[in-house]
Amino acid sequence: MSIDLDITDLAQRLRRRELRSETLVSDYLARIAALDGWLHAYVAVYADEALAAARAADLQLDQGIWLGPLHGVPIALKDLIDIAGHPTTIGSPIHANTIASHTAELVQQLQRAGAIILGKTHMVQFAMGAWGPNQHMGTPRNPWDDRVHRIPGGSSSGSAVAVAGRLAPVAIGTDTGGSVRVPASYCGITGFKPTVGRISSDGVVTLSQTLDSVGIFAHSAADARVVFDALAPAEPGEWREPLDASRFGIAGVTLGRLPEAFLTDVTPAVRRAYEDAIALYQSLGTQIVEITPPATLSEFKAVTGDIMMTEGVASFEREMTDLDLPVDDSVRPRLLAALDVPALRYLAALRERDRLQAAMEARLQGVAALLTPTTLTTALPLDEVDHGNAPVHYTRIGNLLQMCGVSVPNGRDDADLPTGLQILCPGGEDRLALYLAEVFQRHSDWHRVRANTRAQSTTA
Repeated sequence: MSIDLDITDLAQRLRRRELRSETLVSDYLARIAALDGWLHAYVAVYADEALAAARAADLQLDQGIWLGPLHGVPIALKDLIDIAGHPTTIGSPIHANTIASHTAELVQQLQRAGAIILGKTHMVQFAMGAWGPNQHMGTPRNPWDDRVHRIPGGSSSGSAVAVAGRLAPVAIGTDTGGSVRVPASYCGITGFKPTVGRISSDGVVTLSQTLDSVGIFAHSAADARVVFDALAPAEPGEWREPLDASRFGIAGVTLGRLPEAFLTDVTPAVRRAYEDAIALYQSLGTQIVEITPPATLSEFKAVTGDIMMTEGVASFEREMTDLDLPVDDSVRPRLLAALDVPALRYLAALRERDRLQAAMEARLQGVAALLTPTTLTTALPLDEVDHGNAPVHYTRIGNLLQMCGVSVPNGRDDADLPTGLQILCPGGEDRLALYLAEVFQRHSDWHRVRANTRAQSTTA
């Protein structure tokens, strides 16, 4: 079926007219109609607009006009990205009727590349949470478990579920402390967080101006690269490796791994998958060295928290302070607490961020990337979530230190739930991070395994 194809295959078939965009979009709309009542990935589906855009894309292709590998390919957007004439809810009923007057720059870029917008996806309210629950608008369910409602990860929960459940071939999310990489790991797909500012945030609602990145969900790093190329064309001097099969080599490259002290809380299945991934890279001729980050995980949490919470409550002060407005119990207390953070503490956190970033850059001299588990565990049942302990232990390092990173599937636990490997590169090395992820996926098949999603309206 067309919904099983990667973007490269779709692009070739669409361009050769072996597949029509209208057919492809219709296939996805049919799957959404069959499954989304159960998966709850979409806030809104723009079926009529998507089909009209697909027909227009087909007419262009019929006339020999090809806009690139996204031409005629459907895509889903996290519902904090503006499309003129449509609501941007930010995951909250407070904004159910907040109609955007402007279309985000990244959406315009996608449309210029020929992509078809399928609709907007659910998210954690105000992008404030990495587990994925949404008390007021409903929590998307992780498609890897037909029986138990497991967390999808957040805050870009619906975007991850849409791709993992094959309700879209690719989706856009945002990442402030791990909100693309964490749900990608839990949902068994690829999640890419570029360097802050590399993809335009014009028309994207801000949680933290310092830490937010627009990111990409896809089935593979190769697919994520296609989307990234459309949204962030390579700049002069940026690392670019020819991407033909004969050049996918990394012999002699040095990669970093975490020391034992940073892995004590990782579950056995996640640890096993991490070690296996490192062994795979070693088998390809890389040198693995131990890199000790310049702060403990708890220290990273404290600095990131002071920045994110302070900037977050500045972004949503009205919603947090008006107690009559419906704000999730897991969101309001944490952001309200930030009103008591003194300005001196916030400024100190920014200074500490700069110090830690310089220290990490020094430790990564000559090292292409730092490899970590993406999360400590696989996806937990929804009722086991501890909102005071967000699953961003490793991912927040990338946001705080202005790095870029990719999470790729790298194993399964005993319950057949996916694990994730995080590849972190220094800021600006976005295509290097994607390249290292592509190399991993050329020598493993974890990203090819799809969740056995099925519609069960009676499933709890």
